[in-house]
Amino acid sequence: MVTREGKWPLAATVAVVLAAVLFAACGSSDSSSTQSTASDSTTTAQNGGGGQGQGGSQGKSESQGKAQGGNSSQGDQQQNGGNGKNVVAPLQVSGGGSAQFRTKGGDNSIQEFGEEGESELQEVAEIVHGFYAARAEERWDAACSYLAKSNAEQLVKLVSQSPELKGAGCSEALKAFTQPLPPALERELTTVDAGSFRHEGDQGFLIYYGPERTVYSMPMREEDGAWKVAALSGSALG
Repeated sequence: MVTREGKWPLAATVAVVLAAVLFAACGSSDSSSTQSTASDSTTTAQNGGGGQGQGGSQGKSESQGKAQGGNSSQGDQQQNGGNGKNVVAPLQVSGGGSAQFRTKGGDNSIQEFGEEGESELQEVAEIVHGFYAARAEERWDAACSYLAKSNAEQLVKLVSQSPELKGAGCSEALKAFTQPLPPALERELTTVDAGSFRHEGDQGFLIYYGPERTVYSMPMREEDGAWKVAALSGSALG
């Protein structure tokens, strides 16, 4: 499993601050089991995708380019991040719903959370993939645009405890928190094949296949009518 670690030593602080990020991501859901599972999602963001988290260093993908009115040629340029490196895997949206991800006798709190959002699946998949792609291509402003405000604020708070990054904004904070990886690994970490989007109120989870067909969930939060990622990486289910 590929992992991603921060560039500067604040290990003791990371756990405390990311607990706050988790709370922001989960909101006030009445389902304790769902909050517990979502906790794993955000906790893996501690290393930008260490442990069971998919991680990701992600600029705009081809699909995101199309979503914003771009054409396929623009998407190809965005996939290369303008640096000649093909570090973004193409987005796939196979669909099929959350039933395919349920495990008999297992914790299916995310798979059964809220209701199925078939009409929103493509949109949310493009947001998650776009976030991963922006980090892989080191397009930090773009990456921050996909991140929920509460999570961005906690990330800034975390890195600001380093003297060198005091007063940094989200872009600088995310850059400092993301360790560059070889292009092949960056591409692997942008793998998203979306199968289901579960949501209730302003909370949701995208369930998707990542590298090696491992199933992940990414917590989402709706802000001002748009869905945002609520963690730095997805968390493996099962």
